[in-house]
Amino acid sequence: MASAPDGIRAHIHPGLAPYGSIEDGTDEEIAAAEAWLKSHGCTHARGPLGPSTWHSYRAIIESNGRPSFLGEPSFTPDVWKARGYTPCAHYASALADNLEQAASAAERASTLMNAGWDIRPLDAHRDFQSALACFYGISTTAFTAAFAYTPLPFPEFQALYSPIEPLLDPRMVLTAYDPSGEAAGFCFSIPDRLHPEQKAFIIKTLAVLPKYRQAGIGSGLVGMCHRVAHELGWVAGGIHALMWTGSHSQSISKHAGTVFRRYALYEKAL
Repeated sequence: MASAPDGIRAHIHPGLAPYGSIEDGTDEEIAAAEAWLKSHGCTHARGPLGPSTWHSYRAIIESNGRPSFLGEPSFTPDVWKARGYTPCAHYASALADNLEQAASAAERASTLMNAGWDIRPLDAHRDFQSALACFYGISTTAFTAAFAYTPLPFPEFQALYSPIEPLLDPRMVLTAYDPSGEAAGFCFSIPDRLHPEQKAFIIKTLAVLPKYRQAGIGSGLVGMCHRVAHELGWVAGGIHALMWTGSHSQSISKHAGTVFRRYALYEKAL
């Protein structure tokens, strides 16, 4: 990973070169970042984007006015459009009704349970760090086809997720186990602690091993997350957060979700 000197918020990930990334900034700051990227061999720049898509990125391009949720980026597209950038990927966040989402997944979930599958809360793992190790293994296999994906070393993954532990309700972090006992997918959801009065929760990460992707594991996990969250008092629904329009997660949400925010990642030839 090559990062620019202090004051220039640009990065070159070896897995994405000759595409570089720019975090955000004023017109002058982005111009300086572009010049640095170009001087280091980049042919294109993307933004707003940190060192990788594991970090904060995407600009809000459409909203119904709903308040921001915990962990949502707040970048705007204005400076990117003004500098000649165009969207290269689109994303959306949707609010899904708990009971509708649970009902839409009930049949598949029942089929899985009858076939020997099990969905268990966070205490199925020895501790939070062992859960993160499990989730890391699934995520780094499941997300390889995502737009601009790059692998992340486990210590950096730990650093991103460990601060979230105090915000969790462990009953809302679910892992799916196949009949042999292998962890095959997980749904990492948290209450929206930024606006607890709204009584909504956030599905932060949903990942399923590719070999099980069409088996209904994701739907079953999401449906159960909604049911559990509802029982725990987060009755206003679940925010299916920051879904890439090319992901399977968005097809799960469309059954009961209403989009309230859209985002874009921008790109420009240097």
